[in-house]
Amino acid sequence: MIKFFRKFRQKLLSENKFSKYLIYAVGEIILVVIGILIALQVNNQNQIKNEKKALKNYLEKIAINVKSDIKVAEFMMETRSQQSLLCAQATELISKKDWSDQRKITNAVFAMIIEQPLNFNRSGFESLKNSGYLQHLDNSEIEELIYNYYNSVDKVIFEETSLQVWANDLDLELHKSGFFSSWLELEKRPNQKMREALGNYTDMLTEHKGNDIVLSILYRGFLFTAELTGFYEEQVTFGNELLTAIENYNN
Repeated sequence: MIKFFRKFRQKLLSENKFSKYLIYAVGEIILVVIGILIALQVNNQNQIKNEKKALKNYLEKIAINVKSDIKVAEFMMETRSQQSLLCAQATELISKKDWSDQRKITNAVFAMIIEQPLNFNRSGFESLKNSGYLQHLDNSEIEELIYNYYNSVDKVIFEETSLQVWANDLDLELHKSGFFSSWLELEKRPNQKMREALGNYTDMLTEHKGNDIVLSILYRGFLFTAELTGFYEEQVTFGNELLTAIENYNN
């Protein structure tokens, strides 16, 4: 095809048909430009198609993460609700010096001082941010929901961390005050596992200075863990809204 056009141009020049040659040359240039523009358009469309495909894959990964996170949040919400009730009941037992349910007191204290691991997965969101494809998201609702959701996750982590730091500090004070040694009855039963070695919570322990620390732990456990459920509820709500938006976008 190229040889044909070259021969045709040469024929026009050899026949001194210069004006026709110019017209032909201009026409050929226009055709070339049109061809380039078409190729660029096709390439641009392919690029947009690939970007949308990649973006959908990233959103699907986020959806998988969020579904897993919601299960964790719902579990923690139920756990914290139960702990709040348990702390309230244990506080009442100790305040009334009612030692009829020692296990409830023990479980309430340990529920507050043992760390609860949070396994929220934000790998999909981080991958999307690092990829640069977030700017190609032509849906402001999804982008807003993504940030709303992960902001709610950050709130949960912050509140849980604050609670754990506070509980750890009081746990340390209980050890320093010798309260755990008295409660564990180490002199009577040395080398026992903590839960197995715990003696009974008694009138004598209520006179110990560590008793006020225990009541502080339980009281905050009653109030603060109840507040935590609100943060988890917000996370679950934003998560479900985000999942719906992603499903609609990808379909």
